[in-house]
Amino acid sequence: MASKGGKVLSYHDVLLRESDVAFLGRPHWINDNLIAFWMQYLEKDVYKAQRNQVEFVTPDVVQFIKLGALQDVAEQLKSLELERRSLILLPVNDCTEFELPGGCHWSLLVYDAKKKIFEHYDSCKGSNSAHARRIAEALKSLLCLELAQVTEVSCTQQNNSYDCGLHVLYNLQQVCTQRLCHRGEFTTDFCVLSDRMEHNRNALLRLIAYLAEKN
Repeated sequence: MASKGGKVLSYHDVLLRESDVAFLGRPHWINDNLIAFWMQYLEKDVYKAQRNQVEFVTPDVVQFIKLGALQDVAEQLKSLELERRSLILLPVNDCTEFELPGGCHWSLLVYDAKKKIFEHYDSCKGSNSAHARRIAEALKSLLCLELAQVTEVSCTQQNNSYDCGLHVLYNLQQVCTQRLCHRGEFTTDFCVLSDRMEHNRNALLRLIAYLAEKN
């Protein structure tokens, strides 16, 4: 669904509108725009010193990797130089339509170049496994891999039907903290996410308000 309403925050390559932010104020799935915002925040602010080590691949690009023709994917992703990154982060959605937005579950796929494996963090274990494997297969040749090995990683499980996207945001933060050997330079203490998803909704609302006022 396209974002609607007035502009709330223009942040690097992401424009958040009122309809995007409204998802955080009630029990509801969050959309790809909010996930892209958090990835931009981690990339541009928190882990900007590690920019050459990590690639934050936004949801729209991940969907293209999953559903696009392999030749087109290889051509379009050349500029990202994924083979040079030690860590690649990919939010996975279960939508199977290339042209239409949709899907009802998010998870996180991580490529660890040192181990040469993909790791899948799914808050509803097993739900997105097939989608994660499809993305790994699509990236195999780009990363010069003989085998696209995907390992399911134990992670906090959601206790409702709508917090999967928030789990992706939390797992993004946790993976970066663990793998980049750097706590990160968070703008404010209140934007550090926890394994309590209701806390994270409020933390993200405060972060967005803070950045909107700052900008």
